[in-house]
Amino acid sequence: MQNELSDLNRHVLATFGQPVMIFREDVLLVESRGILSKELVPVGQFDSVLQTVTVVSLPAELELQRGDEVQSADQQWTVDCKLKDNGQMIWWRLHEA
Repeated sequence: MQNELSDLNRHVLATFGQPVMIFREDVLLVESRGILSKELVPVGQFDSVLQTVTVVSLPAELELQRGDEVQSADQQWTVDCKLKDNGQMIWWRLHEA
């Protein structure tokens, strides 16, 4: 079953993903494909205040750290935190650099 899920994730990234480059301390760590999206999340103690954040979905074998930089096309973000991990893909919250 794991092989089928891995194949499915590779197809999803190949179809919907875009090229991203991951940098750590200004050194290119890896080039991969990722899915970039925008989400609305509550800010502070009041759930009625929302903020737009950028999220990138990457293969689980790419281990990022807070402070790593993600570049795609002409945009650049800084990794904030891991949001979720399903064993095949990891979702990371990004901040504009």
